[in-house]
Amino acid sequence: MNPAPTKRATGTQAVDRAADLLVQVLNADSPVTFSHLTTTSGLAKGTASRLISALERKGLLQRNNQGEIETGLTLNRFALRSSSMGRLVTRLQPVLDVIGSSTGETASLAVAGIDSVENIAQVDAKFLLSSRNWVGQRVPFHASAAGKVLLAFGAAQIPEGKLEKLTSATIVNKSDLENEIQKVRRSGFAVIIDELEPGLVAVSVPVSNESGTVVAALSVSGPSTRLNQTRINELVKLLKNEVSKLSLPNSIRSNRKKGAA
Repeated sequence: MNPAPTKRATGTQAVDRAADLLVQVLNADSPVTFSHLTTTSGLAKGTASRLISALERKGLLQRNNQGEIETGLTLNRFALRSSSMGRLVTRLQPVLDVIGSSTGETASLAVAGIDSVENIAQVDAKFLLSSRNWVGQRVPFHASAAGKVLLAFGAAQIPEGKLEKLTSATIVNKSDLENEIQKVRRSGFAVIIDELEPGLVAVSVPVSNESGTVVAALSVSGPSTRLNQTRINELVKLLKNEVSKLSLPNSIRSNRKKGAA
């Protein structure tokens, strides 16, 4: 018996199954759980796990901090190239480069996702002790400097339900968060200290298009050992100065969908 046809059929079946898992994630409105994928696909857990791992290795899928499965960096970067967010990254990349070069810290660009902040571009810090790579990562609005900016200037809304407490410093009382947002709106910038991760400090300012609509948040982050209050004040001034030089067309719009949190 010639085994070749059987091998080809098996290989094709694996590709079809992997493609089906990928399509399910792409069509979902939010990250999905492993159990959801196994249930909807009808695959055995071991088979699904192997296929998802293969897709993860190629950057087509990835797991978020909650272990849920979402699109990976390879797909995200491809999508950005032809989207409004892609044009935003193209326009802001030189600014990120300037900020990263002049501060030595991590400079990042984020937009409002369906239920969290989506980080779409970053320039890494020059220091060994630095913030991690946030591109493709989603973080809660209430626990990030970029998220507070997006909330304060109408690019996002405070999510319904209980706010997750990530550290002892995370603001989870919605009245306190509203007060914080009003403060950000008045000052034109947001700061977090230990609210997302212990020892992490971040400063963020809004990025607007020509009509004045906030479409993104530009941030600098680093360890509290370097980013003291004096340094924070310097970073706020730098960020605001760089953003003031921008002129973004109205074709670059907020990433927020109608009804999204």
